[in-house]
Amino acid sequence: MTLPLDRHWKNVSWLLSVESFWGVSLALISMVAVLPVFLARLGASNTVIGTLPVVWILTTSFSGLFAAQATSGLERRKPIVILLHVLAAIPYLVIAAWLGLAPRPAPDIDIAFFLITWGLSWVLMGFTIPVWINFIGRVTRPELRARSFGTIFFFQTLMGAIGGWVASRVLGSTLGFPLNYAVGFLVAAVCMAAGAIFFLPVREEPGAVVEPDTPLRTVMRHAREIVADRSGLRVYLIALVLSTGSYMLITYYPVYAEGRFLLRARDSALYTAVCCVGQMLGSVLTGVIGDRFGYVRVAVIANAALVAGLALALWGGHPVFYFVTAFALGIFIVADRLALYNLSMAFSPHEDNTAYLGIIPAIVAPVQALVAGSSGGLIDRFGFFPVALVGLAAAVMALYLVVARLPEPAYSLAGRRTQP
Repeated sequence: MTLPLDRHWKNVSWLLSVESFWGVSLALISMVAVLPVFLARLGASNTVIGTLPVVWILTTSFSGLFAAQATSGLERRKPIVILLHVLAAIPYLVIAAWLGLAPRPAPDIDIAFFLITWGLSWVLMGFTIPVWINFIGRVTRPELRARSFGTIFFFQTLMGAIGGWVASRVLGSTLGFPLNYAVGFLVAAVCMAAGAIFFLPVREEPGAVVEPDTPLRTVMRHAREIVADRSGLRVYLIALVLSTGSYMLITYYPVYAEGRFLLRARDSALYTAVCCVGQMLGSVLTGVIGDRFGYVRVAVIANAALVAGLALALWGGHPVFYFVTAFALGIFIVADRLALYNLSMAFSPHEDNTAYLGIIPAIVAPVQALVAGSSGGLIDRFGFFPVALVGLAAAVMALYLVVARLPEPAYSLAGRRTQP
């Protein structure tokens, strides 16, 4: 039964209220510039900073594998979505309290404590993401789904840009290091918990209930389906691996640029804010394009933005290119997420597509984690430029694949028009 149009937009409006808080929160704890510069100021090398993408990729990918299994018997996902969003605040409260300790422990202890606690937070968030995406799919109309995701991401990143500005004020305040970051993590945690309240008015109709199987058997069955798929999914998986160079712009470039352009801590927050502006504008554009012209076009936009961002990072010799690179990265991030979410649902033959949303990223996660994590050690040895150049070459190959080899699935209007 199709959701009434008025209820669709009411649901979207309440979801935007959630994002008004989460956008600010995510900017304050962003892996885009903020956290790498934070670790660098604690004394971490690029090799250590390289654990950020490794932890993020592995925790979000593999904890999400079992989200479909754990929620398969639920007709409604709203209660578990609310609970998970509230629980997500706890690790950041713990980090804020830790950073407020006096006297300070040794920097190595600070770094280890942060990485462990932050990693645990993303184990939880990795489980949450596919459940949340499936929930959004249930409370929006199918023909407006990409536009709805685009609208949600627009508002999230609009608030993220504001959060980036807030972070720049906090990090540039008279508070000493690391108390300035402790305040940022505290505000992020409060916003996470407060935002979950606005899920309550969202109306969710009962959805399909799947008889539970053993978790490992369920995961392996879906993984075999995905790997054996000949409709273009394997091409997309290769393109995802080749686009791992995005972590050069997320994790390593802000640290490299800080030394190259003599930047301050608050500039990393402004990098995040400009990145959010790119996501904000890109979300509206790619949402409309996805619904009208297909989600493969969104993947093309994502990879084109990544190629542009890496080229700017390599050859942009003025501080203004630091922020232009952030803008290109923002377009990549939002277009890449929209393509991943919608193509995962499009290629899934099951009504409950939570499994595909969790398993597709997990299949490519080991390679992505290896490449992203090892890049830090390679940068320490060879420098940023040659490693980023390799990332650029891989991004160009990914762009070729999504342009020339990836067919549009029938899930979108464009895909249905091309079907015989």
